[in-house]
Amino acid sequence: MIKAPVKHNRLRRMETHDYTSSCIYLITVTTEGRQRLLGKLVGDSAATAAIEPTPLGAYVAEAFRQTAVETTKKTGCRVQVLHYQIMPDHFHGILYVRDTLPADYALGKIVAAWKSACTHALWASPLFSAPHLSAENGTKDLSAEHKTKPLFSRGFNDRILFRRGQLKTWVAYLDDNPRRLWLKWHFPDRLRKVYDFTAGTKGHRYTAVGNTFLVTYPERLQVRCHQHLTAEQIQQEVEKYLREAHRGTVLVSPFISPAEKAVFEACYRERLPMIHIVSRGLDGKFNYPSGRDLSGCSDGFLLVLAPYADYSAETAAARITRAQCLDMNAYAADLATVTLA
Repeated sequence: MIKAPVKHNRLRRMETHDYTSSCIYLITVTTEGRQRLLGKLVGDSAATAAIEPTPLGAYVAEAFRQTAVETTKKTGCRVQVLHYQIMPDHFHGILYVRDTLPADYALGKIVAAWKSACTHALWASPLFSAPHLSAENGTKDLSAEHKTKPLFSRGFNDRILFRRGQLKTWVAYLDDNPRRLWLKWHFPDRLRKVYDFTAGTKGHRYTAVGNTFLVTYPERLQVRCHQHLTAEQIQQEVEKYLREAHRGTVLVSPFISPAEKAVFEACYRERLPMIHIVSRGLDGKFNYPSGRDLSGCSDGFLLVLAPYADYSAETAAARITRAQCLDMNAYAADLATVTLA
């Protein structure tokens, strides 16, 4: 019997990490039912986009800071909020655990205490059931029925700081959230070809189809594997890159070698974010995307980039050349922001 593909829900903890250790975490929680209770998107352009917190959103941010203070008082271990971002239906916060926590007071307990405080505040305060929460944010009134439900959905996503410069990219990513949300709400069609799409440190131009926001993710990793690997080695490569993708890293590659293709297949099955650089042109008049690319692009986990124009010498070649392989790998390297140690 063929098993159904695993759909990663981004809520798993890293099995090999000690969540009582001194570390910096990026925490993300979403509201129950993704209701837009925490803030309102304002601004008349992507450049001026911002989130105006609701009273409830402002409380959530303050409670996040207070939970860090209370944890320090209870445990004697320093816990500090470095940055946060309120969004209409979710919240990002960067938490610095400066000292090793007690064995019975790991990260999950800190987050649970904060979420519980927010839920009880929602139930207790009439301020948070004001009409503007439904009128301006497209949600139902917070009636007595709603006040029996939690504010946040179950669990949370955490990302762990491992690399030099990672904190800076996290802060920039959080600050860029309103701009990306504005673009997402105003340009929702992921299946439309984008011509002269500029991306990467060198500003290369591509024809793009799919979720173009993947090039704005703070951590993008090039997938590059040797051409001649054993089946066991290929599986090791797949597992290595899957671990990175499960942490939220966007994988970038032309996915040419057998191992790279195996990585693509594994990530596609689990609908993990990828940027696929292709040798064919996308600027012709034929219908595209189609087949699996259509599903991946419309579901938002895939971006297809074509660096070559249709009917060019590269796309006319019957077989991909070594020079072209090296060229496409150079494009992938330009798009990547991190490397494996």
